[in-house]
Amino acid sequence: MMRDAIITKDVPDQGMPCKAEVCAKALVDGLAQAVWETDARGIVVSDCPAWRRHTGQSLAELLDHGWIAALHPDERRGVRRRWRTAVARGRKLDIEARLQTEGGGYRWSRLYIVPLRAGDDGIGKWVGMSIDIMARKEAEQILRQSEARLRVLVSDLQHRVRNMAMVVRSVFSRTIRDERPIEDIAEHFRGRLDSLARTQVMLAQHQEGPVDLENLIRDELLGAGVQDGPLLSIGGPDVGLTPVQTELLALAFHELTTNALKYGALRAPGGRLEIVWSMNADADGREDTLLDFKWTEHGVPAIPVRPAYRGFGMDLITDALPHRLGAETHIEFLGGGVHCSISLPLSEQGGAASAA
Repeated sequence: MMRDAIITKDVPDQGMPCKAEVCAKALVDGLAQAVWETDARGIVVSDCPAWRRHTGQSLAELLDHGWIAALHPDERRGVRRRWRTAVARGRKLDIEARLQTEGGGYRWSRLYIVPLRAGDDGIGKWVGMSIDIMARKEAEQILRQSEARLRVLVSDLQHRVRNMAMVVRSVFSRTIRDERPIEDIAEHFRGRLDSLARTQVMLAQHQEGPVDLENLIRDELLGAGVQDGPLLSIGGPDVGLTPVQTELLALAFHELTTNALKYGALRAPGGRLEIVWSMNADADGREDTLLDFKWTEHGVPAIPVRPAYRGFGMDLITDALPHRLGAETHIEFLGGGVHCSISLPLSEQGGAASAA
């Protein structure tokens, strides 16, 4: 084999190298990992030190068609078939394959092999060159992964938009069902839309993981202008929520907050709101997947009177949460304020909520 397989034309002074040849050599050396040649039959008959340095093959392993063994096992058969076809038809071969390295492993390379014509226009020999394209392949892989993630995100966005449209339609139809002044209807609907908007922002910020329950509660309270203070108690272990759990529980917290601001502990002087939750534990003391949530108002100076009609909030807590999330809920209007409890199975809701 020859390191520099370059065709040159005769020049007057054979002792001086052709400038074009020197430039071609420099260009090939700068681009290629190795340059090699075969005879007219496509068989390697002489040494190629550059190829052996790159692949770690011995001379005995390289000769004949042994160079194909330096390719990745998954690609040897295809390359051998295409090489034989190229030799039979006298056409160049331009392929991409994984080529072994002396240090171990494989790197993507471009193998470019062309026939060199003899004086009778027949093929005198074949010259090949390999160029490392690992960086390009890695970039293509990253691009494919990014495109796949984008497709998933677009699909998820489309699902979210459809789901949100259904939720807004349901909220609107339930809000206008009650015979109340249009100003009240507009106020309630605007508040519920604001709650849905805040929830979507939070979901967008947690695309790769669950939404924290405490953050969801505090976000709803802050949206209503309720600040931390001695009359507000919030506490419980870390709990992650799915998107559907987040959307429905956020609406439930909005309804409880709105009621507390208008009639309950967040309006009454000296009123106090306690929000706590816990995770059940099994007999071995390990955490179970059942969330026990309690909303308890204290210090509301009113006679316990249940509302005269079932509004959106009552339907959401007593009907929607059990139907959509498999929760057990209980709400009471007692002297001192509202008591609401929600028992929610967390682990089972991933599939059930998505299918809802």
